[in-house]
Amino acid sequence: MLTFVWVRCALVLVLGYVCFATPGSDGWPWGVDQWLWTGLRDYPLERIRYLPLLVAGLMVAADVVARFLPPVRLRARRRFLWAAAVALAMAGWFLAFRVRHWLGDLHGVDQWPLPDWKLETAEPLGALTWHYTMHWADRIGLLPSEACQLVSVLSGGFAAAALFLWAERLTDRWPLLLLMMVSAGFTVLFYGYPEKGTPKSLALLCWYVYAGTRALQSGSTAWMLASSVLLSLAALMHGGALSFLPAHVWVIWRQVRWTRAFLGVAGFLVPIAVIAAYAWAGAPYVGGKWGNVAAPMQWIKAYCITNCGYDFFSWRHLRDIVNCLMVLAPVATLCLPEALFRARGSDPVARWLALGSLGFLFLSSFWFPVFGYYADWDIFSFTPYVVSALSAYVALQHLPAKSFQGLAASWIVSNGIHTYSFWRAFQELL
Repeated sequence: MLTFVWVRCALVLVLGYVCFATPGSDGWPWGVDQWLWTGLRDYPLERIRYLPLLVAGLMVAADVVARFLPPVRLRARRRFLWAAAVALAMAGWFLAFRVRHWLGDLHGVDQWPLPDWKLETAEPLGALTWHYTMHWADRIGLLPSEACQLVSVLSGGFAAAALFLWAERLTDRWPLLLLMMVSAGFTVLFYGYPEKGTPKSLALLCWYVYAGTRALQSGSTAWMLASSVLLSLAALMHGGALSFLPAHVWVIWRQVRWTRAFLGVAGFLVPIAVIAAYAWAGAPYVGGKWGNVAAPMQWIKAYCITNCGYDFFSWRHLRDIVNCLMVLAPVATLCLPEALFRARGSDPVARWLALGSLGFLFLSSFWFPVFGYYADWDIFSFTPYVVSALSAYVALQHLPAKSFQGLAASWIVSNGIHTYSFWRAFQELL
């Protein structure tokens, strides 16, 4: 998929035909990639019946044409000024296209009383920041939903700055790499998604990947410590970020001397200790002693009683996992098997991202949401982000410039169409 353009094009065309020809559970033809079409269901079926083939054709055309265009190269002097500009531009974009309607834990938040609890077991820092966001909004006269949306938009700008710095660090072809990342469906979290922890946690993960890359490339103790603190903060925002911890331990901490590893462990534990002390001092929390920490164990029959949407060992569960990846990172998902294979003998950054991808794929597989992947999609937005970072990084390391440019063009076209459809599903249809 990564190496040969004809393999890429053939696979995309075959997938487009399969999506066109495979019936879904409700009779629509796009059973394999069904989420792509959720945002287009108000159009008559006969008007968009051949859309999967059209999308595949556009991806192939972009791949081929981009190979004959001049190379996209740009050096960014004063990179932190560039990062600030990217952050402002992307925050403005997210603000202009904020989504009005959402599923999720904070659906109908404008009708809620102000929260008197500050912590939640699975996302203590997310709940704490959400508590003060709600009270701050009340003081200045903002609707709670508007305040939460503004926080998500600012988180998106914050994340975009990290994505730029990461891309610029890796290559002078960073405009392509940056567009590959910010066009992906996981960025829909930043279009005003009013959740307690996930948008902020994903933004912190973007900074963690930047800091971790710098730590592995430079061997710097400061960057290793920064990556440990950022991962801890991301996990406190939402516990799903802990899926990166095995990769962090095995690659970042394992390859340094024990004294530096001890410093990294201390940096990781300090934010956790602060929150634990805050809870010990009597901060009110919600969700019982364990909250929803045990939610990934819903696959156990005794735990998953009657309110689960489908059986854990079912085609519908597997299809939801695949569809989640396909709508939020379509080309990265197709590249994933080869990216994982190539990462084995590659540099530490590739191995670290590969192990991180496996950790988040484990989360996506074993977290069995009561409401299904569509309603709880934000929980699984971490996985396509890390998968995208891995596939893009491996492609950048192994592909010639023209081949990478073709892959990037196909990637961006596919991301744009999928992301628009998913955004429109929330904007227009819910």
